Amino acid sequence: MNNKQNDDNGLNKQVFTTGEAAKICNVSQQTIIRCFDSGRLSGFKVPGSRFRRIPKPELVRFMQQNGMDMQRLGTGRTQVLVIGLSAASVDAVIKTYSAGHNIKITHVQDAWSAGFEAKECSPNLILINPVILGIDKQVILDSLAASGTCEPLIVEVADNSQKELNVSQEATDSKEVIRLAVQQLLSA
Repeated sequence: MNNKQNDDNGLNKQVFTTGEAAKICNVSQQTIIRCFDSGRLSGFKVPGSRFRRIPKPELVRFMQQNGMDMQRLGTGRTQVLVIGLSAASVDAVIKTYSAGHNIKITHVQDAWSAGFEAKECSPNLILINPVILGIDKQVILDSLAASGTCEPLIVEVADNSQKELNVSQEATDSKEVIRLAVQQLLSA
């Protein structure tokens, strides 16, 4: 796929015209203009003109809020940020319960890396080991909201990778928590 095609389907674009947004949302341009003018869709007007522009994070928020197909925007990939949990104990569960969906899993081990990655990948789901210092769910939500990023589902999951290899009740519970989180995310 060449760069022109990437730009056309929204993979690299960060700001859209009302016509481009309408095509991506599969609605008329007038519908996008009405949503913009009523405040349901945020953006800005080009100085000195009547032309409107819509930033990508706002278009993503609008599409998610209205249950629109994200594939046309090129953000059909569901981002999962895993903080302080073993890839071996988490990835298999996520992949099992997200079969048929385009999932990208990113792992970090500390609060600083988590903040950086959250800004980079705009996660839809964040799985947190509650023993990691410096992680506060409300601070994460406030920071992402301030940056215009959509609010992710945040779930605390105990890390059982250090346990003995026998299946413990706690390990089963962690897998169940991950399963429920993935299913909730994909059914939203």
